[in-house]
Amino acid sequence: MKAIKFVSLVILTTFLSSCDTDKSGKPIYLKSQYKSRHSAPFSDAVEVNGLLFLTGQVGKDHKEGKVVEGGIEAETRQVLNNIKDVLEANGSDMAHVVKCTVILSDMNDFSTMNKVYRTFFTHNKPARTTFAANLVSGYKIEIEVVAAKK
Repeated sequence: MKAIKFVSLVILTTFLSSCDTDKSGKPIYLKSQYKSRHSAPFSDAVEVNGLLFLTGQVGKDHKEGKVVEGGIEAETRQVLNNIKDVLEANGSDMAHVVKCTVILSDMNDFSTMNKVYRTFFTHNKPARTTFAANLVSGYKIEIEVVAAKK
């Protein structure tokens, strides 16, 4: 009986893995789930070989169409929620993030950003790069991620 279960599991696993995304290495450009972003000159995410490369997210509430109020803490939370939404809309989640690039407008915001960031990555610790730069429209933070599909 155990042998039958094992063989069945192997067959099921083989079948399911053959149903995965395009393994040819050809990029799949994924549209935003928000209609307001469909005219943007970039994709919210690009999928290649089971990896999702997300466009950088800022502290804008896409449903409201404006930056959240409350400074770096609120913007960091919004950025990470935006990332979570894009990942979930495209077959992944925060637990599958493998790399983050964090851009701050002011490095003095690092510890506050890091405090919020930790609450989104409680079980995994993606590789991360953080630096400061001038961000468009006065945003305090932008984060882009690479994640594996589930």
